[in-house]
Order: sequence, then C-alpha cells, then structure tokens
Amino acid sequence: MRRVLVKIVDHRATPFVVLGVITLFMVSPFIWMGLSAFKTHMETFRFPPTYFPEDFTLDTMYEAWYKAPIPTYLKNSLIMCLISTFIIVVAGTFTGYALSQYQYKGSNIVLGLFLFTRTIPPLALLLPYYLVLRYLGLLNTRLAVIFYLIYLSYPLVVWLLKGFFDQFPRALIDSAIVDGCSRTSAIFRIVIPVAATGVYAIAVVAFMWAWNEFFAPFLFIHFDELKPITVGLYYFVGDEYTYYNRMCAAGIYAVIPSLLFFLLAQKYIVRGLTSGALKY
Repeated sequence: MRRVLVKIVDHRATPFVVLGVITLFMVSPFIWMGLSAFKTHMETFRFPPTYFPEDFTLDTMYEAWYKAPIPTYLKNSLIMCLISTFIIVVAGTFTGYALSQYQYKGSNIVLGLFLFTRTIPPLALLLPYYLVLRYLGLLNTRLAVIFYLIYLSYPLVVWLLKGFFDQFPRALIDSAIVDGCSRTSAIFRIVIPVAATGVYAIAVVAFMWAWNEFFAPFLFIHFDELKPITVGLYYFVGDEYTYYNRMCAAGIYAVIPSLLFFLLAQKYIVRGLTSGALKY
C-alpha cells in the first residue's frame, strides 16, 4: 500500500490532477451561476435539480437587466471603486515610498499604527462609522462608501507597497538626483516606472476589495439609484420568493466589469515587468 501511495505522489500527473480538482472546486459556484442564469423560474426550484437548463432561455438575462436597474448599479459600483482605488493607490504609493526610503525617528511607530487600524474587524466599526456619517450628513451618498473603502484598504496598501519599495535599489534614486532630478521628479521618472509591476498588481487587489464590498453600502445607502451592484443583487430577494435565476443573471453582469478590469490590468502588469527588467 505504501509503495502504491509513493508511486501516486511521485507521478508526474499528480500535481496537475490536484490542481485540477482544486480549480474545479473553486469555479463550481461560477459554473452553477452561469447555468442557472439561463433557466426558467420554475426550473430553479425543481427537485432533484437539473444541472443543465432543460428549457434554455435568454429571458432571464433580459428580465434581470430591466426588472432591476442593473445599469445604474454597475455605474455606481464603477464610480465608487475607481475613485477609491485611484485615491488609495496614489496616496499609498507616496506613503509607502516615504516610509521606506526616508525613515525618521518614529517611522516604525507610524507604520505600526497603520497595521493597528486593520487589527480591528471592519464590521465592529460600522456602527461608529455610521454615526459619524450621519453627523456629517453624508448618509445616502456615494462619498460615504468611498471614504469607507479608502479606510478599509489604504493601510494594507501602504504595508504592501512599503515592503515593495524596501527592495527598490537606492542607487537608482541617488543617480537620478545627481543627474539633476529633484526628489519628486525622481519618483515620477524613476521609481514609479520601475515599480509599475507592484503598483498595478496592488491596484487590482484594491479594486477587487472595493468591488466586493457589501455591508458598508448596504448600511449607508438606502436609495436604489445610489446602490452598487453587490447590494443591487439583493433586489431579487422578495418577501415570498427569491428569484434565483434572475439573481444569477445579475451576478454575471456583476462579474463582467471586474473580470475585464483584471484582464486589462494584467496586460499592463506584464508590460511593467518588462519595463522594470530593462531599467534594472
């Protein structure tokens, strides 16, 4: 028995089989969502369930798009996520670079405070955050969610970028300053082009965190015309019925923008890798 197990473990196909099983497990919810989006309402409640749609229909996609204001939800999500991601990445880049390359007495304490803000579960801060927003009159605004998304991701982005800039060769910055660049122009002409790989990768992570956020917009926004797509999916949960097929169809619409953003950003990440290699 032991010899058989050793042969299985040492076989060349074993890693691929294990990765295939893990991948299938991870994508199975998306496959089920994609199949259910083309089922009729009655078929989604059938028991035993059908794996493939027996009555294939595109009406579910049409109904999900027009019954709920899916275009409005997607527009709100894009506005909130793009603005928050831009602010987080720009501010996090300068903060992480400063903490890495220009350390001072107490800079480690500042960095520790950034990490400390993320040791508290975000759900525990929703109520005080809600009270602050109500006092400022920012409830039922996109700005409230944008502020929360910045608070949620900014400390982690600073930590990630600070670790990335720690590996950055200081000699490149010193050479640029000797050649006549100021410290600010050295950042834009030398540091950011070379560090494009890390910045783009972290931008993707920050965007995904923002896109998938549910509790904050669900708590802070009560108007349909301001809700993001994550909260908009809840539109299909009724008092008597849950329209699972329409919810799955809306889920497809929700996945497409984030998937496109990831694919486009991945292209630029590869370009940043090549540029960084040449500059080194």
